[in-house]
Amino acid sequence: MMPFSRRAHPLVLVALLALAPAPAAAAPPPSEDPLPGILTRIERYLRKNEVDGVTMDWRYEVSPSEEIRQTVVCQVLAYAELHRIKPTKRLRKEILEHADFMLGRLEEIRSHSPFDGMLGYALWSAWEATGEERFRVAALDVSEELRAIPTEFLVLNGGLMTAMNTAKEWQLTGHAEAKQKTHDIVAQLEPYQNEDGSFPHWCQGTRDIHYTGWMAMELLHIASLVDDPLLPGFLSRMNAFLEGRIGPDGAAVYEGPCPWSPTDCTIQYWSRGSGCTIDYDSRGWTVEPAYCALLFDHVGSPQSLPVARFLDGLEDGGTLADQYAYWPPPSDPQYPWTIADTSVVNMSVIFWALATNAADRVRRGEAADPAFDWNEEPGDEAIAIGDEPANRGAPGLTLAIDPNPAPGACRVRFALERPGRVVLELVDARGRRVRGLAAGSFGAGPHAVAWDGRDDQGRAVTRGVYFARLVTAAGRADRRVVLVP
Repeated sequence: MMPFSRRAHPLVLVALLALAPAPAAAAPPPSEDPLPGILTRIERYLRKNEVDGVTMDWRYEVSPSEEIRQTVVCQVLAYAELHRIKPTKRLRKEILEHADFMLGRLEEIRSHSPFDGMLGYALWSAWEATGEERFRVAALDVSEELRAIPTEFLVLNGGLMTAMNTAKEWQLTGHAEAKQKTHDIVAQLEPYQNEDGSFPHWCQGTRDIHYTGWMAMELLHIASLVDDPLLPGFLSRMNAFLEGRIGPDGAAVYEGPCPWSPTDCTIQYWSRGSGCTIDYDSRGWTVEPAYCALLFDHVGSPQSLPVARFLDGLEDGGTLADQYAYWPPPSDPQYPWTIADTSVVNMSVIFWALATNAADRVRRGEAADPAFDWNEEPGDEAIAIGDEPANRGAPGLTLAIDPNPAPGACRVRFALERPGRVVLELVDARGRRVRGLAAGSFGAGPHAVAWDGRDDQGRAVTRGVYFARLVTAAGRADRRVVLVP
């Protein structure tokens, strides 16, 4: 094993010249939980080094589509998690800039494979946060292609990327086919999970700490979107495996004695070392502790804090290297992605993992951690769901939903400057009519129409995002309705 070195490798010099780390901020006071501080410093670093609204890695030319997927896409997903906790104008602006960057390069990013699942998930999340129609149209296009892939080809890491997308599509649109696709992908995991709870990367039967942690993060995202009875069992077994592979210092231990012959036999817990010769060296990636900390925190494992502290020891002013050990030889197919002292790729993925951790805590009933620096500026107040500027209408029209999110029923309020004919209806995320609410002449002033959460046939509609659409002679106004029956 070759220890990680900070020697001035030529490519690293290029990295340092291209993207020098910002001066480290003053050390924060000691904290029992270092994760909010790491999250703050990574976000601050990425924002400080934005070019055209995004921060990318110096290795862009190695594989542009892969690099954008691992930086900009992950940054969108991270900001979406933070926006879910506390929607502010600044976070919405970050999502808009990053998502528009993706839209301008969709053909460059898309692989037309299961790995486009993260891209679709990011586009759905951008639409959820901003209400901008262009993100929904692009997300739907990616989703339709992903759903057409035969389920038997959607396995392990790539399959779960697709499942994150279909689960988000289900949550936002109520599309039953997307929900079923998600379940079918998750159900296929069973024969791949080893008896110790681990998963392989490529070769069935091999064990990989890194990809078991990454797949745990994927499954936690899916679990936040759909209620699938298979998920708790997978996560429990993965947690048991990962807990057993963490040393006292919070770092992963990649080698251990064979249970059947502990004195003269060892097991390797990374895919290539455990027999998958087509794989690469996945030991010591700095993203791995973030995955483990997320899972451990979710299940209440005592290993959460040691791993968080270990990650804190790797981070420097918001920056992290690719690896903390095990620098692979140049023959390794992933060599270009494993040699940077300042890795925006790893930092972006860790940013997403830590933002997921923060949002997961809120979903479990904890308050948003005040230790995270929201960096609010004057006028950067929280935005209520019904008040997104993306849902503005024509001049002279106002449209509001009360309450929003709606627990199965709500009132649609609108006001007219002058008398006129009005058509008010509910449409789904694909623009299809769900329910007609009003059609006729209305006087000037405020009006309110009730919606009972049912369609034109009187059937209760599924939870998800809908739009109230008001059309008058003066123009049209749309307002997002989040139905949570």
